[in-house]
Amino acid sequence: MATGHRLTTLGLAVGLGLGPLIGLSCNDDSEGNVCTPGQLLACPCGDGSNGLQSCLQDGSAYGPCDCDDPTEGGTAPTGPATETGSSSGSDPTGDPCGNGIEDPGECAMGDPAYCPDDCAADDTTTDLGECVDEGPIYVTLVPPTPSRWESGALVGFAAGQQLCRDAALAAGAPDPGMVTVCTYLQMIQAELAGELAAVPMGTSAWVHRITAADVMGMPSAPGIGGRCADWTTLSNDLSDGEHAEFLGGGMIDYFLDDDTSYDGVDTSHTQPGLLECGMQMRSILCCNPSCPP
Repeated sequence: MATGHRLTTLGLAVGLGLGPLIGLSCNDDSEGNVCTPGQLLACPCGDGSNGLQSCLQDGSAYGPCDCDDPTEGGTAPTGPATETGSSSGSDPTGDPCGNGIEDPGECAMGDPAYCPDDCAADDTTTDLGECVDEGPIYVTLVPPTPSRWESGALVGFAAGQQLCRDAALAAGAPDPGMVTVCTYLQMIQAELAGELAAVPMGTSAWVHRITAADVMGMPSAPGIGGRCADWTTLSNDLSDGEHAEFLGGGMIDYFLDDDTSYDGVDTSHTQPGLLECGMQMRSILCCNPSCPP
């Protein structure tokens, strides 16, 4: 069963490797550990895909990024990505891992089908074409909307993109056509930069997480089971909806899912009372696109 978990900003900065942004180490204990032995963290590969790195047994640092291709530091995409990040490519060997599509089990750590490349590939690439290294991360927000995102004929993540661009245009943003749905990592970075202090207290926002996170001391892979089936459903029995609550004064609570599995059938991966999709109205945060590290 999925379990929601409240995370504080400082803990998130540590878990995401953002300690240098706020001048804090990961742990203040006497042993000087910077991470929990065995803890996993998403990391960038040479080709722009995501790999995983594990905290060393002595807790002193994270090990090297584990990418599929030892010569290139990652697995090359197999086909052109769409706005939701799915790929039209296929694997001639028949192995679904690496085909750019999130197949059942590929975002569930411990599942034999676990494939972090495809789990990150489901929506990390968009049609933005460009990115920005400077300037603000956060742009604006879309007023509260149900867990099924809709804009004209668009549904899901693509609709969220359009809603953000419409909101950016209304807000007078310099390049509204470049604005995208904020990812969880962008939200953390924008919060640490003080950019989310202007978000009104009491705002509740959907969290679009496409990177691993520490939930209750365990790594939680991203997956559409934590994103209301990539924002296409109003039901509570098959997927959860990660979200953030703005408390004012720069404080934000994040409610994340430790089980983001989704196959469209199994109802055991949800906890409607805490991470509901249906019957909830939350804002969508919109950001300028960030360049890959």
